[in-house]
Amino acid sequence: MSKFGSLAEVCADNPGAFLGTDEAHEEGALDLGDLATVERALADLGYVSVPEELLESDYEGPIRLEHFSARPTWWTRFFGLW
Repeated sequence: MSKFGSLAEVCADNPGAFLGTDEAHEEGALDLGDLATVERALADLGYVSVPEELLESDYEGPIRLEHFSARPTWWTRFFGLW
C-alpha cells in the first residue's frame, strides 16, 4: 500500500524479485487467477493496482538526495523512504 493515496502494488514475491507479473507468471511464481482475485479485492476497497513494471521506471521529479544510493524510481516515490 502506498503512503500517498490509494495505490497498491501486487507482486509475486518481494518487490523487484521479478521484472513484473509476466515474468513471475512464466516462472510459475504467480497464478493469474490469484492475481485477478487480489486486484478485484483491492479495487473493491478503492485501491488502484499499479504494475511493478511502471513503478520500477525512473522518477525525475523533486527528491531529497540524502535518501538515495541509486537512481530514484516511482516505487521509491510512492512506497519508499520519503
